[in-house]
Amino acid sequence: MMKSPVLFAVILLFSFVLASCVFNQSSIETAVAQTLQISQLETAAAVGNQPTEQPEATGFLLPTDTAAPPAETAPDPLPASNTGVILNNGECFNFDDGQVTAPDTECDVWLVEPALFRQMNDAQVSGYVTLTAPTRTYCLEGRYEPGDLALQTDLFMCFITNEGQAGFVVVRSYLGAIPFSGVTFDYWVFE
Repeated sequence: MMKSPVLFAVILLFSFVLASCVFNQSSIETAVAQTLQISQLETAAAVGNQPTEQPEATGFLLPTDTAAPPAETAPDPLPASNTGVILNNGECFNFDDGQVTAPDTECDVWLVEPALFRQMNDAQVSGYVTLTAPTRTYCLEGRYEPGDLALQTDLFMCFITNEGQAGFVVVRSYLGAIPFSGVTFDYWVFE
């Protein structure tokens, strides 16, 4: 007789568990589906490829590839490729590709006369200077006016290239004796 109350209790407990599973079947299916999605992503990452099919939406947010926000500050120190650029009188510079050229339809600034930048091809250089490297936001929100700009050493000037990229330029020295034959400068284009 003692076995029947224990057996009855086990059957009753099993019935409650089974009933709760039946009533929560959608919750269990969702949990299983989410576990499978995570497993597929982990397997794909381990193998080095992406799953061939997108998992079915179940209210579970899958990680997505998002581009990193653009950097607000330039590296310090600047890379060697962005420092000590020599620009002689009559030459033009394209901040987008870092090339010194003759004046053309691609360059951003032209050293038209000794220590004088001319803005070219809708590029903009700010005559408002800072003593330290400005941020990307500062240059995007800066004041820009048309016209030639006199260059002074060790003052940072924001620019927006003719391709719409923000950055800054800082003249480090004049070349030659008065009248100067060119300048050396450092620059940075925020990406």
